Amino acid sequence: MSNGWIIFETGEIMLSCFNNFRNYPDEMIGDKEEGHAIIGANDGDGNLNAIIYESGMDAYIMSATNVITEKVVSDFKATCALKINHPTLFGLELSKKIPFVSSGLEGNCNYSESRIKFLDNQLSQNRRFSSIDWKNDPNAKVYLSQITMGIEIFLKLEKYKHQQEYRMVWFSNRAIKESIIIQCPEAIEYCERLIF
Repeated sequence: MSNGWIIFETGEIMLSCFNNFRNYPDEMIGDKEEGHAIIGANDGDGNLNAIIYESGMDAYIMSATNVITEKVVSDFKATCALKINHPTLFGLELSKKIPFVSSGLEGNCNYSESRIKFLDNQLSQNRRFSSIDWKNDPNAKVYLSQITMGIEIFLKLEKYKHQQEYRMVWFSNRAIKESIIIQCPEAIEYCERLIF
């Protein structure tokens, strides 16, 4: 089950994006807060610094599940699914067809009560975060991504935990505002059909 779709016979694949996820009216399929996070740190002198940010607006996303349960089937109103047996190889084949791809990630989503993350008490990391000049340093976004390591891309609220989401992400050097449909029959060899 996915927020995109795949036509097994032709290899036509639709990849979605956070912009779409935010606009789905069904709360169990969409998430208005996708890519949003708050990160904070203590600078060691008792000062707390935090920033609200978003990430992933330059990425195509495929969301899948690690386990098909009755609840997941119900959430997505599914009648069938495609099992991806080798996600990394599947993702590499797709990356050859997606325009302007610069890098990618894959992995399980992490579930939390909130989108607020405080850095561990590693003083060097906290001081680095607290010393970023958010208004004037053109590299501030790069520093932030080095510190967060993309946690917000895989961050979901607890209410979605039953979906056990596995996410594939293809970053672009362009802003991504809508889905893309690509032809990639080469990726289908890593999949099998499941009918409920």
